[in-house]
Amino acid sequence: MRARFVLRYRGEGPKPEADVERVRALADTVVVDDSSSRMLLVESRHDLLDDLVGSLPDWIMAPEQTYQVPDTREQVERPPQ
Repeated sequence: MRARFVLRYRGEGPKPEADVERVRALADTVVVDDSSSRMLLVESRHDLLDDLVGSLPDWIMAPEQTYQVPDTREQVERPPQ
């Protein structure tokens, strides 16, 4: 089953393009966002991606986390009478 993961490059400078191409070439993997200079958002199977990231120096991987945005609008406690 595919899930989303954040890959972060911790080396010096921007992420190496050769490493990004290796991620793109991985079977059953989609790079969702690569607009950051140091991170990728990837949809893939955990086992495939974990093996690849283990072979790439200076890269770490974590599952994508999402957060519910609180509703800060004022609420009416009861309708007017």
